[in-house]
Amino acid sequence: MRYYLAVLVILICNTLIHGQGISISPSRIFFTGEAGQTVSQTITFNNTTTSTLSFVANLKDWDRDSLGSKRYYATGNNAVSNASWLTLSENTVQLAPGETKVVNLSMTIPDHPTTKQQRHSMLFFTQVKEQKAAQANGLHMNVLIEVGIQVYHTPTGLKAGDLEFLAFEDKGAVTVQEGKTIHRMEVKVKNTGQINKDAYVRFELTNIETGEETPVDAVAIAMLPDSEQWVRVDLPGKLAPGRYLAVAILDAGSQYDLKIAEKEITY
Repeated sequence: MRYYLAVLVILICNTLIHGQGISISPSRIFFTGEAGQTVSQTITFNNTTTSTLSFVANLKDWDRDSLGSKRYYATGNNAVSNASWLTLSENTVQLAPGETKVVNLSMTIPDHPTTKQQRHSMLFFTQVKEQKAAQANGLHMNVLIEVGIQVYHTPTGLKAGDLEFLAFEDKGAVTVQEGKTIHRMEVKVKNTGQINKDAYVRFELTNIETGEETPVDAVAIAMLPDSEQWVRVDLPGKLAPGRYLAVAILDAGSQYDLKIAEKEITY
């Protein structure tokens, strides 16, 4: 008896989207039209496989939880959704082997929008014809791809605002998977503006007594307007007991000032 395993791969990136021989660009679309206008942008599909690929489009609303992870809803469940404003030139996209295709996405902005604020939705393209992968351990795997494109409408006149630190907490020793214990820090960040922002939170950890620095990876964040979220960092390796100075640096790009938060921690 043969068994088949279907795997859904969801790709939501900040640049060009690649996956299983398909590339789709852009991954984020920003419309800036005013009330009463219809504005358009294109989405480019490129099939580099030797198989025909087919995708069906669907829209969802979304927001972020307290840690910045996306949450999805049926359209009409988010007060700042723009899903009902969107129209595709093709709701089903079929690509022959090696084919490149361009699809038009239009946004018709209501004559009298209820509020002047940034709105967003997620446009998904889901593969509907199974793409067979290599057989492994007697299983025939069919890999299905779902690609998400963030769609924003940003009317003119919105305030850029800023990103700010609200809190810096040491969570101490935390037990994670397989009983492993790590040290964790969290900072709380607020977007005071009316537009979404991308940023990096960079961390520095220095032993006050020895001057030894512990390398910590930067964390990329994306924040919706007027939102708050916790940024979590797990410290690498086992730290020697002692007093440490932890520094968090909030970098939202050259148009914004760097923000710095400090906390002394004893391990």
